[in-house]
Amino acid sequence: MKLRLAVAIISLVIVTSLGAQNSAPPIGSPTRAITEKDLFDFVWVANPQLSPDGTRVAFIRVNVDEKRTGYETSIWMVATSGSEAPVRMTNGKHDAQPRWSPDGKRIAFVRGGDKDETGKPKPPQIAMLSLAGGEAWILTTLPKGASGPVWSPDSKRIAFLSSTTSEDIEKARRNKDSTKSKETGRPESTDSAGPKQGEPESEHESDVHVISSAVYRSNDAGYLDPKRHEHIWILEVPTASDELAKPLQITSGGFNERELVWSPDSSRIYFLTERIDEPYYELPTTDIYSVPAAGGSLEKLATVPMGIYNLALSPDGRKFAFHGSVTQPVRSYSQPDLWVMDAAPNAPAKNLTADYDFDMGSSVGGDNAAPRGGNGRHNAGIHLRSRDAPSSPRNGRGRPDRVAGEGAVDRKSTARTRLRAKAGRARIAGDHRSAFGAGRNRRGFRCRRDADLFDHVARVASIIINAIRERVLTHAA
Repeated sequence: MKLRLAVAIISLVIVTSLGAQNSAPPIGSPTRAITEKDLFDFVWVANPQLSPDGTRVAFIRVNVDEKRTGYETSIWMVATSGSEAPVRMTNGKHDAQPRWSPDGKRIAFVRGGDKDETGKPKPPQIAMLSLAGGEAWILTTLPKGASGPVWSPDSKRIAFLSSTTSEDIEKARRNKDSTKSKETGRPESTDSAGPKQGEPESEHESDVHVISSAVYRSNDAGYLDPKRHEHIWILEVPTASDELAKPLQITSGGFNERELVWSPDSSRIYFLTERIDEPYYELPTTDIYSVPAAGGSLEKLATVPMGIYNLALSPDGRKFAFHGSVTQPVRSYSQPDLWVMDAAPNAPAKNLTADYDFDMGSSVGGDNAAPRGGNGRHNAGIHLRSRDAPSSPRNGRGRPDRVAGEGAVDRKSTARTRLRAKAGRARIAGDHRSAFGAGRNRRGFRCRRDADLFDHVARVASIIINAIRERVLTHAA
C-alpha cells in the first residue's frame, strides 16, 4: 500500500511538473518567469508583535539595500483593523526584535549596523522608541552587544541577553580613557596592572580557533567561543533619552541562558538552559530555572526530558506552557506538541496535543524565510490568557485558531496590509485571535509513522523534477 502511494505521488508530481513546463501564458499576458534579479525587489515581513490593547501590530520590514549587497530591516506599525497604511517607525538600517512595553507607551528593540570611527561594525544594542514622539535612542553600550529584550510586567525594567564579560567592560573603559587622554593631552590614570600611561590596549584578537568540542560552529554565529556564554542582564528603563541606563548582570557561569520570562509581580525571571557540557551526545533535555530580578542565587524548578521552546507563564504565575517533541522512542522526526506543567519544583509535564496530529508552534524553514528578520519559530509562540479574558473563537472543527507568523507583505495593497502566515491560513485581522501557533506536519502529511517514507518520496520526486526541467530547458535552447 505504501509503495503504491509513493508511486502515485511521484507520478502526480511528474505530471504536474510537465504540465507547468509545457503550459505557456497567453499572448500579450504580462506574466513571465521569475529570474534571479527579482530578489532585489522582494519585500518581507517578519516578527509581528501585537500591542497590549490589540489595536496595532509592530513588525519588521526586510528589503534589499540600495547597493544590492545585503538586507535592511526597519520597524513598521499597522492597525489590526486593516483600515490604515503601515507606517515606518524607525530610521535605522538594521532594526529588529520590536517588543511592546506592557503599558503600550514604548517599544524596545535591537539596533545594529552602526560603525565606529575605524569603520568596524559595532555590536547590536538595545534601543528605545517612545510612541509619544521623538527619535529612538540607545540604552546599552555593552562591548559584545545585547539582544532579546523582555519587558517586566510593570514596564519599569527590561531583561536581555549578552555575552559581555567584566573583562570586556574593563578593556573598553581603558581604551576610552586612553582615547580621551590623547585628545586632551592629559595622561590617563591607570593601575600597575593596566597598560602604560597614554598607551591604548591593543584590540587585536587572534583569529586562531582551538577546537576542543564536537560542535564548534553554527550558521548564525560562525565559530563558537567556548569562553563566552549568553547571560541575563537587567536595566532600569529611563524616562528620557538623556538619562543614563546602567545594565546589571544577574547570571554568570559556563552555560547559556535563553527565553526569559518575568513573573507576574516582576520579582523573578524564569529562563531555559542546558547545564550539560556537551549536550549533543545525549538525548535532549531542558532545565527551567529562575533568578531574583535584583540578582541572587539561581533556583532550579525542573528538568524537562526534551528540548523545549516558546516558554510562557500563565497570568497567575502558576503554570508554564511550552512546545517540545518527545525523545522516546527515538525517531528521525517527532512532531512538537503543546505542553503544560505547574510552576513548582519537579512538576511533571502534561501533553495537551498528543492526539492532535499537527505540528505545534512550527514554521517554514529555509531560504524562503524573511532574511535577517527574526526567528519565525518564536513568532508562532504561546499566548496564555486568564479565564476572565475574552476567549479565542474556535474554528468550528475542534482545532485551535492559528496565529500569524512570519509572512510576506502584499505590496500592491496600501490601505490594507495583509500578513500571509506561512504556518497555516492565519492572518492579522481586525479580530486578531491569540491562541497558540499550530502548523501542519512539516512534510505536509498527517501520519507520523510514514514520515520517513514520504521524506524519501519527496527527495526522489525532487531529483526527477530537476532532471525533467533540465531536459526541457536544454531542448528549448
